[in-house]
Parts: sequence; C-alpha cells; structure tokens
Amino acid sequence: MKEQVHELLEIIRDEIRFYNDLLECEQLKTTLLTDGRLEELVECNKTEEDCIIRLQGLEVKRLSISEKLCGQLGIPREEFTLARIAGSLNDSRELNESAALLRDIVERVQVVLERNYGLIEKPLRYTEGLLSIFSNAAGPYQPDGTFNTEATVLPTFSKDA
Repeated sequence: MKEQVHELLEIIRDEIRFYNDLLECEQLKTTLLTDGRLEELVECNKTEEDCIIRLQGLEVKRLSISEKLCGQLGIPREEFTLARIAGSLNDSRELNESAALLRDIVERVQVVLERNYGLIEKPLRYTEGLLSIFSNAAGPYQPDGTFNTEATVLPTFSKDA
C-alpha cells in the first residue's frame, strides 16, 4: 500500500505541475485576448490542449490508484476523496498537503478560465448584434413584399460602447 501512496503522490505532483502550466497559459491567453493577438492565441490554444490531454491521462491514473487504495482501506466509492484516503493512512501529512495544493491550483485555473470566457463571449454578442442590424437594414420585408420570418438575433447595446 505504501508503494501505491507514493505513486499517488507522484501523480498529484505531476497534476499540480501541469495545472500550473495551464494557469500560466490561461493568464497569457487573457493578455492575448485583450491585446487582440490572434496568431499567438492559436499557439496558446495548442499549449492549453496539450496540458488538458496530459491532465486527463493523469486523472485516469489517479482515480485508478485511488480506487485501489479505497478498496484496501475499506472506504466506500461514494465517499472517495483524497482527504478521506489521507485520513485513513498513518502518515497522511504529505497527501493532505498535496491534495490541498491540487484543489487550490484547480480553483485558480477556473477563475482565469471564467474571466477568459467573458472576454470571448462579450465580443461575440456585440458581433451578433451588429450582424442582426445589418441583416435587417432593409427592413423586415423581403423583396416580394412578404414578411421575413427568419429568426434573427436581437441586438444588444452596451452603455460602455
């Protein structure tokens, strides 16, 4: 069991490292989005994708080892958490610290991801509004005099614009 705990710790350390890389990438993406540097943004997206793929692989490994440890420690699968595993072990300080670091970095990445989502979503809404204005510039009627029944995006206007 000690070997599995050591392997679990190594996986968590790797996850923390990749989440740190992802956080740096997302922070760079924020800058690239605000500066409108699209070519660099494409490269940043490739780096982000690589980090996510690696994190998914590590997560699968972590869950597999965690399930084995839960079975050995008699912890029901529904009650599985890293903290619960750590609480069932004699020397759990390092696992608790690693789990806390992992939670912290994941939360920090989520905050930056949400900010970036907002930076992407706002211009899209403005663009949709402009397209709606231009597509209806001739009025709601088609050239044959019938009413245009196509669904259109209603424009939204910002007080900041």
